Amino acid sequence: MFADIPEPMLRRMRELESRDARDRNDGTPRLERLRQVPPATGRFLAIAAACAPAGGWVEVGTSAGYSAMWLALAARHRGAQLVTFELLPEKARLARETLALAEIGDRVELREENAIAGLDAIDGVSFCF
Repeated sequence: MFADIPEPMLRRMRELESRDARDRNDGTPRLERLRQVPPATGRFLAIAAACAPAGGWVEVGTSAGYSAMWLALAARHRGAQLVTFELLPEKARLARETLALAEIGDRVELREENAIAGLDAIDGVSFCF
């Protein structure tokens, strides 16, 4: 699953990792910063998702889509789909950009809404982050 990460995804991962590091050190206000996991945690999430039983996959809080890329790797491996929720318009814009640049729109559906309201529409969730 990790041996053949597509180049478009690797480029976007590196870009978001760089931005996240910069935002953490330059005084960017907390709500404007990316909220993403470190790469090792991304790998862990992908492994955990790949081991989940059959059912829907959900992510609450997409930010720029960094963890969604890791989960998309597992989704491709398992033939699964991820539904990810983002409430903040600027973060949703960045996430849409990530879905396109990383070419993961076939495995990840971004919903720009409050997850509390949207989760009712998803049956049989087997993995949630």
